[in-house]
Amino acid sequence: MQHAIDISGKKITPAYSGEKAVCGFCKKEVRGKCGEIYIWHWQHVHNQDCDLWKEGETEWHRDWKNKFPFDWQETIIEKNGEKHIADIFTQNGIVIEFQNSTISSVTIAEREKFYEKMIWVINAQTFKDNLITENLSTEQLAETELRYAKQRSLLSKHNSVGLQNIKKKQNSLTSEIQSREDALEELESMTDLFKSYNKNAETFAEQIIIIWQSENLFVDSSLIEILSDDTISTKKTFFRLLGDLKRNKHFLGAAIKNNIKIEELYKERNEILNELENLKPALRKELKSIASQYLNLEVEIAQFKREISFLKSENAENDREYQDLKTSIDNYINTNLKKIEADFDEEKNKIIKDKDKLTLSWKRERKSWGSAGAPIFFDIGDGNLLYKHPDNKVSIVKVCDFMSKYNPDES
Repeated sequence: MQHAIDISGKKITPAYSGEKAVCGFCKKEVRGKCGEIYIWHWQHVHNQDCDLWKEGETEWHRDWKNKFPFDWQETIIEKNGEKHIADIFTQNGIVIEFQNSTISSVTIAEREKFYEKMIWVINAQTFKDNLITENLSTEQLAETELRYAKQRSLLSKHNSVGLQNIKKKQNSLTSEIQSREDALEELESMTDLFKSYNKNAETFAEQIIIIWQSENLFVDSSLIEILSDDTISTKKTFFRLLGDLKRNKHFLGAAIKNNIKIEELYKERNEILNELENLKPALRKELKSIASQYLNLEVEIAQFKREISFLKSENAENDREYQDLKTSIDNYINTNLKKIEADFDEEKNKIIKDKDKLTLSWKRERKSWGSAGAPIFFDIGDGNLLYKHPDNKVSIVKVCDFMSKYNPDES
């Protein structure tokens, strides 16, 4: 014991060996022991047990106790007929127990139940190398960021297959509409061409024949293919006769005085004209047939227009479906993204808040301390303590900061 009670009832420490006093706990006589080997202390005269919770006093105990006011040291606390000596009892009613030796979980539980508000300071200087600490906050932040990045990525792809399928259908419909519109434009260009010839197959045929008979044989380039020799079997014969007629005219112009030759040429001319007139009905019929084919495309054009209208209506409905689904997906993503971000911020802030906490790995751990409910501080020397958090993490606490908290008047 470091303290005893003198004759005046004052708590004192031994001043010399053999000094007499009374144990404040059991009221038995004690004598001062002030040698050069052991720390100065009080010893019961008959060495009887006093408070069974007290362990042998060490220099480490003495140093810690002396950091606190004298009156706080070795305070006797009595409850329900039971009393014990607390190493330190602060003015705030907190008991601080300094533990140097091994202690059982049963004893730990008994002391915590009795003292209620207390903390443990354990001398860990002899086994501090077994207390392996590591700061994992940076690694945990990186892992957390990666995990939430994956969640955000997966969320952004939510129902993208459904959108893609609708988009594919849109593209297909758009392509089909464009194809029909191109075909419609081609048909309308052909019917418009024939309509320029008074919208009549008979008139068209007559106008083509007149053009072919004239000196200017120009025909609209759009008609060249449909008015080819392959499509009109009489065209070749008709142009041959036109060529014969032109040649006959040339020879008539050259025959001046030879009446017999002129007569023959006129006879040939009449024969050619007769052939042309005889050929025209067949030619006219073929031209009218071709014109009728294109002029009758109005039915097909109307069908194309109906199909295009239907496809556009279907495409508009498909677009509404796409927009509705996209809005629904966007709302779902935004709602859940906010939750993910909130969860991420909460977890990140917790890691940042605990960035000074170290992960503790205790080799050859003293299992009894695992049952402790009161705060534990490991004294690892060099003016530092390790505060053990409930989540098995620890923080480095300077002794001066510890003292500022539990003995603020001396800070």
